[in-house]
Amino acid sequence: MSGGGKGRGTGGRAATGGRAGGRSDEALWWALFSAGGVMAALFVPAFVIVTGFLLPAGDEAVAAERTAQFAAAVGWWPVKLALLGVLALSLVHCGHRIRHTMMDLGLRRYSGLLKVPCYGGALAGTIWAAMLLWGI
Repeated sequence: MSGGGKGRGTGGRAATGGRAGGRSDEALWWALFSAGGVMAALFVPAFVIVTGFLLPAGDEAVAAERTAQFAAAVGWWPVKLALLGVLALSLVHCGHRIRHTMMDLGLRRYSGLLKVPCYGGALAGTIWAAMLLWGI
């Protein structure tokens, strides 16, 4: 027998895979990853269809009018906020997926260091998107 305590038979770690007595922020990242996946799956294809196919369809006068209407709608602050939320969650989803792919490729010991470029890139992309959206 290996003795008592938390995570019996797990080398002193908690049975859930975390550190004994420590707290992990991994649940937060998985929640944001999940939300970002849903946002990316539902809204990004619709956005691509609208901006890539529906707005430019038809003759130039109609397309220009639709584009002006779309720009006016995106200029409204609730729409900007919703777009920023979709973009931010999609970027966190991407960063989390890249981080875990890198860990699966053998960089697990650098898990903490991988958070900086992955989630930092998501934060930088979110700030850039906010600057672009509020410039409209």
